[in-house]
Amino acid sequence: MFFLFPVGVDYRARRYPVVTFAIMGICIAVYLVTLGFRLSGDAEDVDDWVYENLWLIPALGHWWTYFTCQFVHAGIFHLLGNMIYLFLFGSCVEDLIGRVRYTIFYLASGVLSALAYVLVSAGHFDSEIPMGGASGAISSCIGAFLFLLAKSRIEFKWVIFLFLRLWNGNFFLPAWVVISFWFAKDLLMMLAAMGEEHQGGGVAFGAHVGGTLVGLGWGAFERMRLKRNGELDELEEAMPAPALVIHRPVSQPVRVAVRRAAAAVPAETPTIHLYWNDTQSGPFTNTQVQQMFVAGEIPTEALYAMEGMTEWRPAEELRAPGTI
Repeated sequence: MFFLFPVGVDYRARRYPVVTFAIMGICIAVYLVTLGFRLSGDAEDVDDWVYENLWLIPALGHWWTYFTCQFVHAGIFHLLGNMIYLFLFGSCVEDLIGRVRYTIFYLASGVLSALAYVLVSAGHFDSEIPMGGASGAISSCIGAFLFLLAKSRIEFKWVIFLFLRLWNGNFFLPAWVVISFWFAKDLLMMLAAMGEEHQGGGVAFGAHVGGTLVGLGWGAFERMRLKRNGELDELEEAMPAPALVIHRPVSQPVRVAVRRAAAAVPAETPTIHLYWNDTQSGPFTNTQVQQMFVAGEIPTEALYAMEGMTEWRPAEELRAPGTI
């Protein structure tokens, strides 16, 4: 079996995502309360009430369900999947545009994505098929994320489980590549569903596509506003620096991308970490670093960090005078 899922982005939020966590809490609470009523009473009656009053059924014309449908989910996996994406992308958007603007953006984009689903579905406003889930609003967060953090990358975790053995790893992909792929997939699935004569339950791809388009438009507006205020200058200059993670050596230091073994210097403690080509290596001693400079193994764009530092700096600062 093979599993692949996003686990992070290379943007570090500056503030606690209060609104995002509140939305996640409401979604989880609604699911648990509904589950509790289903287990303690007549599950069919509970489902009927929830579908009629919380899910969006266009034919019923309940205006409030355009909001409440954003907080209901069909099952535990539907809920968990949406919460992962909401945390990864919603918290970044909230951090960049502010909590009040983010709250308005999230609710409004959820309504607009629901309307997009109704417009592309069979029956339109006469449809009796219930629609629910946070994925429309989350798709808007993903679209806004792309415009606000165009140069960022998304980290993925892959897991292979075969014959009782487990392999796993991580890798990064540019956000624009990943989000473009997601949008193209949803668009194709939406067009395929529109081509069918009858549409039943399933994934509301129309809400995904509509939500992404709303997020792209809103994100473009917010990006212009933030640039005008000078809040995106650093992001315009270059990609965000890699996350600074320094581990105290336990045994032998890791020597990544070092072609010639450096002589051990017992009196020195390896404390220098190097980063280039999306790879962090180390720790090294100062003597080892100087030998790597002499051997031409450290490129000019390399960065370094030591314990106690809070950011990466150009590795050229460590080059000994006169070393070419």
